[in-house]
Amino acid sequence: MTRGPRQSPTDPTHEDNWSGGYYEFSIKLGAADDARLDVALAALWHAASLPKPLRRHPDEAPEVSAQALLAGPLNAVATIPGLGSSLCVVMVGRAETDDSGVALEDADWLDLCLPLGALANLDERVGGYPFDGDGDTRGWREPIEHWFATVASAVFEAVPFVHAVTDDEVSGSEVPEVQQGLQGVFRRSPEGGLEVEPVQTWS
Repeated sequence: MTRGPRQSPTDPTHEDNWSGGYYEFSIKLGAADDARLDVALAALWHAASLPKPLRRHPDEAPEVSAQALLAGPLNAVATIPGLGSSLCVVMVGRAETDDSGVALEDADWLDLCLPLGALANLDERVGGYPFDGDGDTRGWREPIEHWFATVASAVFEAVPFVHAVTDDEVSGSEVPEVQQGLQGVFRRSPEGGLEVEPVQTWS
């Protein structure tokens, strides 16, 4: 598919920026807990150097808090060292249920997400990732993975989370589901520290 002229990757009014799903850093914090979510969110926001949050509607001005996040995703402009600036979304998932409404898991998942539409407007190498092209993605993914690693260390220091996974649409992924070497993994070691299994295969 031929793309039209690229839009500014930081402009929330361009619907093209919100298309294509998300490249994500998804953190399983543990059992649902507003106080822990508040601490983790503050650590993430600070480590990612995100500015004041915004909603999709410009007349809304939320704060960085668990209460605001539980009311809906918080958007901002992220500056990724070595890559540039893009829209980002921070959201939380909680209390997954089955079709009958019975809770399957009572856990908080804190997600830092980069819309693939905005990333494609930032860097043409993104293309239609992950669905088209067999090229080496390292040039644009590696700066993001390094940025995610910085955020992971800061969040883990504030809140020793269970594990985290990086890649396209990985929210809610458990470690056994991870494609080793193709996706990044951060998890708590038996000694209580943070173990990192970085992406090693980029194509």
